[in-house]
Amino acid sequence: MIYSFSLSQVAVWLGFGLLLTHGWGLFDYAKSSAWWKSFPRSDMAGGGLLTLATIWAAWLAGTINLMEYTRFRPLFILGVIGLGVTSWLYVREFIAVRALGVLLLLGANVLLDAAFLREDAARLVVVAYAYVIIVKGMFMVGAPYLLRDAIDWGFATPARGKAFLGVGLFFGIVLLGLGLFVY
Repeated sequence: MIYSFSLSQVAVWLGFGLLLTHGWGLFDYAKSSAWWKSFPRSDMAGGGLLTLATIWAAWLAGTINLMEYTRFRPLFILGVIGLGVTSWLYVREFIAVRALGVLLLLGANVLLDAAFLREDAARLVVVAYAYVIIVKGMFMVGAPYLLRDAIDWGFATPARGKAFLGVGLFFGIVLLGLGLFVY
């Protein structure tokens, strides 16, 4: 296990995060929909998210057990940092979406690590969500324009946008309840 978070902690933090983000989206719908529509091409958001993803990946490369490749650890760390820098320099198209995809892939590992070796069936809610964000992350890294199109479609009408935000808010409440009372 790489991370030492319990499933309860992960579910509470994830539920709280979904509650905050989707709650803000519903509370100030006009501002949040405008922000989300501008997000895919935002250099500022892309730089921040890419920096966070690079630091997280470099930390992982520096701390995980590499077995027979441990002697190459400094090269792996330099490779991760080099990949982050060259991504910023040469892959600026939809960099915010790509960086968010990398963060989703790294975050899914935290969710799956917390659910590892648990026997209760309720853990499958977090596991299923982890696999959903893995697929989302792969699409965001490989085909980032699809997120732009999905955002445009989701926020095309206020009713549709509020419905999607409401579903996310409800799922956050479910995760918060599972984390506090079940796990």
